[in-house]
Amino acid sequence: MTNMIETNREKLLEIGVIGEITHPAIDSRYVNNWEGKPSVGLGMGGIIYNVKPGDNCFDWAWGEKVEPGVSVDGIGNDRAKGSFRNFSCIGNRAKLVKGEAKNEEGIVVGKVGGLPDRMHHVIIYFKEDVLNDLAIGDKVQVRSIGVGLKFTDYPEIRSVGISPRLLDTMGLKDADGQLEVPVTTVIPAEYVGMGSGGAPVESSSWNVMTQSPDALNHLKNVKLGDIVALKDILSAWGRGYYEEAYTIGVVSTGSSSKLGQGIGVTTIMTCKQGEITPLLEPDANIGNYFQIGGS
Repeated sequence: MTNMIETNREKLLEIGVIGEITHPAIDSRYVNNWEGKPSVGLGMGGIIYNVKPGDNCFDWAWGEKVEPGVSVDGIGNDRAKGSFRNFSCIGNRAKLVKGEAKNEEGIVVGKVGGLPDRMHHVIIYFKEDVLNDLAIGDKVQVRSIGVGLKFTDYPEIRSVGISPRLLDTMGLKDADGQLEVPVTTVIPAEYVGMGSGGAPVESSSWNVMTQSPDALNHLKNVKLGDIVALKDILSAWGRGYYEEAYTIGVVSTGSSSKLGQGIGVTTIMTCKQGEITPLLEPDANIGNYFQIGGS
């Protein structure tokens, strides 16, 4: 799909950043959920073989913020790690540079922050035959492009962690001076939990709470990889409630059993005063856009 929205893409720097495939990590041996029932949360970190964009956010056995793909974090000192986390954009190409699957390519599909031991995850999709050759610790280089992207005709909209490659697939349109963005659902601010105050926005994510029955009913059809709109949520130079704001993001993790936590949403653009108009479109999912979708 051709993108007719003008940007400064020709001025963007394209930079290589490197990380390695993480090991799964849990808080402790057992975690009590919001009802006081113990479980072991599975799905954060490592190589997830059987979940991809387009799959359900809910009902994975003992699933806790299940990540749809391979979790990668930066290596080296904090500045090097920060570069990997902040510069990787959804839609960027990723290439294995060490390991049995060396030279195979994937695509960045999500980012998650606020994990145990100060870890962050950049989530990368690889084809199934590549997944079978991966190992914990394999090195992955991301060809970062997207940081600093601006909309020429919408200066009040801030793009965050979105690649030109994703932008071109989304079917963005001008609607009487506002940017019309296809989304699968609009999520009210009262369902948005952990994430307020977090900065930088580029390396972290929102949590949409998945405990209250009304929230669960509203979110029941949300899938991993969906493009969603968070109403009255601003994610420009920090994150929080702001009336008339919108945050557009990609669903990058599944649900959570912890109160205040839930579906992870990675910000890709935001506005303060309604410059974005969400348009409901059931197929607005990066699995469809990149033809990598699950069930």
